[in-house]
Amino acid sequence: MRALAGAIPRGYRDHRTLIARSYREIIEAKLQRLGTLPADARVVLREWGRVSMDLDLLGQRLDAVRSMKQPRRAELQRLRSESRKLRVQLLMLERRLDELAAMTPAHPDLAKQLAEAQ
Repeated sequence: MRALAGAIPRGYRDHRTLIARSYREIIEAKLQRLGTLPADARVVLREWGRVSMDLDLLGQRLDAVRSMKQPRRAELQRLRSESRKLRVQLLMLERRLDELAAMTPAHPDLAKQLAEAQ
């Protein structure tokens, strides 16, 4: 697979789909917030994006099941459990990305910027 333009790690086979476009948007927003990341952070960034998209799809499915006249309790329980696991995984990946970004020399110090702004 060929890499996408703009240093976006490829997360899906076809990036013309709706979910792949959403993936690209959140990855670009994350890169804009974090700045330059080391090359070995691309895997973590890709997985963070994939987990974010999975969590979004799971939330949509959960809403669909809840809107049924008679929602299936077993499916609701399974979706809630899966959602909880994905949120924990997302937080762990988020923390790791922040650590990797902080190790980059060109990374802006957010706390310092906030202190200077006040």
